[in-house]
Amino acid sequence: MFMCTLILTCVAVTLIAVVVSKRLKFIRAFRTLPGPPALPLFGNALQLNGSPSDFFRLLLKWHEQFGNTYQLWIGLRPFVAMADSEHIQQILNSSIHIDKNLEYNLLIPFIGTGLVTSSGTKWHTRRKLLTPTFHFSILEEFLPSIEKQSKIFVKVLRKELSTTGFDIKPYAKLVALDIIGNTAMGCEFNTQENSQLEYVKALDELTAIMQKRFITPWLKSEFLFNFTTLSKRQNACINVIHTFTKKVIKEKKENFKMYKNQTSDANKNDIHYKKKSNKALLECLLDVVSDDGKILSDEDIQEEVDTFMFAGVDTSSSTISWILYTLGKYPEAQDRILEELDEKLPNFGNQTLSTIDLASLDYLERTIKEVQRLYPSVPYIGRQIYEQLTIDEHTILPGTSIFINVFALHRNAKYFPNPEKFDPDRFLKVNRNEQNPYSFIPFSAGPRNCIGQKFAMNVLKITIATFLKSYKVRSLDPEDKLGLVSEIVLNALNGIKLTIEERV
Repeated sequence: MFMCTLILTCVAVTLIAVVVSKRLKFIRAFRTLPGPPALPLFGNALQLNGSPSDFFRLLLKWHEQFGNTYQLWIGLRPFVAMADSEHIQQILNSSIHIDKNLEYNLLIPFIGTGLVTSSGTKWHTRRKLLTPTFHFSILEEFLPSIEKQSKIFVKVLRKELSTTGFDIKPYAKLVALDIIGNTAMGCEFNTQENSQLEYVKALDELTAIMQKRFITPWLKSEFLFNFTTLSKRQNACINVIHTFTKKVIKEKKENFKMYKNQTSDANKNDIHYKKKSNKALLECLLDVVSDDGKILSDEDIQEEVDTFMFAGVDTSSSTISWILYTLGKYPEAQDRILEELDEKLPNFGNQTLSTIDLASLDYLERTIKEVQRLYPSVPYIGRQIYEQLTIDEHTILPGTSIFINVFALHRNAKYFPNPEKFDPDRFLKVNRNEQNPYSFIPFSAGPRNCIGQKFAMNVLKITIATFLKSYKVRSLDPEDKLGLVSEIVLNALNGIKLTIEERV
């Protein structure tokens, strides 16, 4: 008996020694990287346990203090924070390090393992399958819908003409919902004029819950989260959204089958035959599945539609808000955009738009890019490392989370001199030719870049141009009063307050 106990004790001690040895070796690998002092077990979590805006500012301060690439620890998890374009290029341009970091798992109950959260073979397959649905010819079909919703956006803002200031974010959220809802699902949500739709309220609440979990360490644990009232609310919101999406998919599939059955081969060969235009993403997916023999279950299709709604609405609304905020500080930029519209599209608002028309708006595009530099809608990008890599003299071991600070990168004086200054001419081709392309990544970059970035740029151009044709805008608060915070998107805790004046 004594011998058995002794042997078991020796085995246990040996196993513990092996585990401790491996852990110490893992920790020592980070000694070449600078970073803030970390406590045992807690790491830097206590330093980051302030308000969301404190968290945001502290990460920027550490970039100034420790350089563009440094280490920090959240509990026992190591993170490597990056704001160096060459280091970022090694990560984002890799076909190996394509897994999102563990925080993205929080989204799985909502959007499943679609394009944003999947990895490996499933991600490669989905990306290849979805790419044709963002072909320029399909994007062109979306333009009338975007223009229609942008005009409603202008209409509903009229109530703010006589006010001393208002928060633009709720209005931007609703116009984004109407645009994305129509182009992703083929549904007329009409939220700008009726924001009480159950789906809309559920999506809004769910987004708020997700944002809270992203920035609250103890809420990331499913075990702890399940004991909170937020968990019950999250499940209720997800149920509302999934029920709605399933209903729409079922109806679209039935309509799609009827359409295919009614369209005979003879009709297809007829010179007067035209395919249905203005297809939503959902209908494009059904078309791809049918025409190309691809196999997607209803659950697969739901994942991608929910993903596009979730990813598209918040990023679009955030960017619209920041563009109007920035233009509100620079009336001369508003004037230049209008001059360009008058010169290149004098009938804007009363003509059929094309992607070529939108591409001609050079100054507007440069303005949008400069705002995306100053206020990237997705200020952080994460990757989980599962295979060892070397960056300069630093060895990054499996188990490390890469934390790309896009906000810090875009305001890095190494790439953008006088980085706090608003200057759309930074994005003249002559000024960007010598820059590392990974110094500006508002839509991420590399294999996992945003598949919908051309669509997003069309939305932004039409919405902003339509707004400026009707209103002059003025911003009320300096940046340091906004309470910048990174949730799922870059937000302003104190709102983005503007005034508008009718153009005459």
